[in-house]
Amino acid sequence: MRRTLLQRPAGYWDFPAANTKEWTHGYHSYPAMMIPQVARHLIQLIRTHQPQIRTLFDPFMGSGTSLVEGLLQHLAVTGSDLNPLARLISQAKTTVYDPSWLAQTIPDVLAYAASMSVSEADWPQFAHLTFWFKEPVIAALTRLRRAIDDVVPAALQPFFWVAFSDTVRWTSNSRNAEFKLYRLDAKRLEAWNPDVFAVFRKVLNRNEIGNRQLASRQPLPPVRLHAANAMNLSAFPDASFDLMVTSPPYGDSRTTVAYGQFSRLSLQWLGLDANDEQPAPHQIDRSLLGGQSADVLANTLPSPVLQKALGQIAARDPRRAREVLAFYQDLDQALGEIARVLRPGGYQCWVVGNRIVKNVQLLTDQIIIELSERYGLKPIVNVTRSIPLKRMPKENSPTNTAGQKVATMNGEQIFILRKI
Repeated sequence: MRRTLLQRPAGYWDFPAANTKEWTHGYHSYPAMMIPQVARHLIQLIRTHQPQIRTLFDPFMGSGTSLVEGLLQHLAVTGSDLNPLARLISQAKTTVYDPSWLAQTIPDVLAYAASMSVSEADWPQFAHLTFWFKEPVIAALTRLRRAIDDVVPAALQPFFWVAFSDTVRWTSNSRNAEFKLYRLDAKRLEAWNPDVFAVFRKVLNRNEIGNRQLASRQPLPPVRLHAANAMNLSAFPDASFDLMVTSPPYGDSRTTVAYGQFSRLSLQWLGLDANDEQPAPHQIDRSLLGGQSADVLANTLPSPVLQKALGQIAARDPRRAREVLAFYQDLDQALGEIARVLRPGGYQCWVVGNRIVKNVQLLTDQIIIELSERYGLKPIVNVTRSIPLKRMPKENSPTNTAGQKVATMNGEQIFILRKI
């Protein structure tokens, strides 16, 4: 396996011209998505050398990329994510909906929504509603939400709710090119008048195509989705899975990718509020890895690479060093749980980004390898892929000092571990 992977030509894992929205992968935008070709080729590589593999697990499933790819290769898939929007998207993307039933229901929903009238009393009740949405948009979204509730059969509703959620994102007053919540500037906001029904129709039509493609691969293996935090996988017995394929957060949500901020408006419109099993939309980021800073820098994590980086960061900013430590302490807890639910002889495929904090690069791939050793994991191979298309600039100025710039994260590490 190592020899096969290392013999791949330079740039093999970059996939610069690949269609990353095929099958159901284009259902909904989501932060820092693993591109499907990476998951696909990793699964193919593992199964070529280990054809007995039958089950795949993703403890940070996000929008379900690895799950869809596992299904397409006839693996029973299980995913987990604390974010309820991630679970909704993954549910829709891994489910085959009767194409003819969808074709009949879509025009009924649009006609019903167009025929009704709503008042302000019908609007959803959450903070800053009119800050993030113009009133005509609120009225149109309210009509669509009611139409889905009233017209769509329960078996089809996840498909429609995902399309509705993506419509919420693209018709809000937020700067949609970014994952954090920033409102459009005054000039752009004044000219912003999205056609909600047109956006919803476009999303539905796009997603219909993906559903038909997935339907062509029936019958598909079973899918299980859970709301577990990766730091506590008690819902799964020991040695439950043959293969793990995942791309974990690159750092805490507050300073890297804000999954909670990205999801907040959709969750509020969908009514997926806090309950005993999940945090409120505005609390999601604090509930993820590194959501709460460590009180002190003292730690016993067995990673020399991490300890060196923490020392360098602490010399420049002790507070940031504690934040970084908190992320890796939580990640280490997750590593122990993930190792526990992997069967002996099973494989872990990781896709990670080595971010830079205070001009210090955090070698997360090496840190995971070092931390995983005590959980019975042995490294097989590690390769680098560049990120041909990314929203971040090639350089930024973290100190806001003129002329002082550092490179941002322009590549990812792909590595495989085996449980001994």
